[in-house]
Amino acid sequence: MLNVNLKEKQITENLAELYNTDYYTWAMTNAELLKEGKLDKIDYINLAEEVKDLGKSEYYRLVSFFANLLSHLYKWDNQPDLRTKSWGNTIKNSLKQAKKTIEDNPGLKSKANKAYLEAWAEAANIIHKDTQGNIYIPEDCPYTYKEAIKKVSDITNTNFVK
Repeated sequence: MLNVNLKEKQITENLAELYNTDYYTWAMTNAELLKEGKLDKIDYINLAEEVKDLGKSEYYRLVSFFANLLSHLYKWDNQPDLRTKSWGNTIKNSLKQAKKTIEDNPGLKSKANKAYLEAWAEAANIIHKDTQGNIYIPEDCPYTYKEAIKKVSDITNTNFVK
């Protein structure tokens, strides 16, 4: 049975309109309709877009982990006097989270290289902001994925961090 009173809100007739006016109720109603097998009543057009956006959000999550990894890795290499244990942990954890995201979403494996390269633009912005433009930032990512993994391994095995 629907948790939302369809009669009172006239959701069945206006579900597509509800998408723009009350997203929460729209989502909950569609979920209940799907559970009940009432496929003829769902707002399939907006629902399809939302499902597509869910997939995209996993891709952008991967890009974000790579950007965090790359920005800290680049600062690590170019600001050795500012290295901290926290930076090392962020580098290690960013790679770990990126790998976990790919592991949890095997379909992203074929997009991982694209996400990695796309992440450099975001990383460069982070680096510029964090360093106030005081270090050179190349246009293209200075590390291949394999080089980044090797550097993370080296950093993880370093006891010198402050």
